[in-house]
Amino acid sequence: MRAWKVHQFGDPAEVMTLEENAGDFEPGPGQVKVQVEAAGLGLPDVFMCADNYPLTPPLPFTPSQEAAGRVIAVGEGVDTSLLGTRVLGPTLFQAQRGGLADACLMHAGGAFPIPDEMPGEEAAGFFIPYLTAWIGLVRRAKVGAEDTVLVLGASGSSGCAAVQLAKAKGARVIAVAGGERKVEFCHGLGADAVIDHRAEDITARTLELTDNRGASVIFDPVGGKAGRAAFKATAFEGRFVIIGYASGEWPKIALPETLPRNISLVGAMPVGWPAELLKEAHRDLIEHWQKRELKASNVQVFSFEDALKAVQHIAAGKVEGKVVVRVGPVS
Repeated sequence: MRAWKVHQFGDPAEVMTLEENAGDFEPGPGQVKVQVEAAGLGLPDVFMCADNYPLTPPLPFTPSQEAAGRVIAVGEGVDTSLLGTRVLGPTLFQAQRGGLADACLMHAGGAFPIPDEMPGEEAAGFFIPYLTAWIGLVRRAKVGAEDTVLVLGASGSSGCAAVQLAKAKGARVIAVAGGERKVEFCHGLGADAVIDHRAEDITARTLELTDNRGASVIFDPVGGKAGRAAFKATAFEGRFVIIGYASGEWPKIALPETLPRNISLVGAMPVGWPAELLKEAHRDLIEHWQKRELKASNVQVFSFEDALKAVQHIAAGKVEGKVVVRVGPVS
């Protein structure tokens, strides 16, 4: 079995290696083994290589937190009817069995069936970005048609998902991206307006676009100076949804600053939720996908042999949508 492995921490170029004979494994109780069609990658995979991520697995590990493929073996206590089912879901990367391999492990309860018409390359980039957007916008921020949503990092994977999902829920969406190419990309996603943070001030332009009211929901996977600028443009009773820190640092927000405008700081992470809620989220997201309201096809695909290039592509900030590695054909 082929697998990309990280045996020591450092720059991905120095620590990721492809092993042609990585050894086989079987699923444990409550687990399924999935023949991988495609694996999704994101900034956490870059951070994990450098041991700069809260959920970094023990060495040696295989990167990729999500994948899509076909169930080829089930562990003790798992319904055998799952065998042969095409699924997407989070991998057991913390158990060192991520998706950058011919086969990975998933929890049986976290392996969600996908429509036959959904290509593996779309499915592999679907679960984490869109579930993150759903938890942040639907579950935590309760977004609706009356909202104006400001999405930072809108050309990245979770930002791209947030733009589409907020539009699908009827909200007005202002996307933030850097450079003409990414601005055009965000317009193509359906954003009502796009702020080029390289040429425009995020705070001033957001206030201008909202008649000085500000955005009622901020979706922030970036942090840093961009997050700070977005906070200053948060509306009265706005919800500032904290997703991550792609910039390398969290936004600097002092708690007393939330009081005058009654702003809520809302943490959102797609972990720790009960199985029934995750199933609800998956059903809702697939329904939007089938209506073509979510464009999961906007993925950047790399071959399995070029997985290292894919990780470096993410580290260099060149992402538009979701980075996916094609592993094997549908069988």
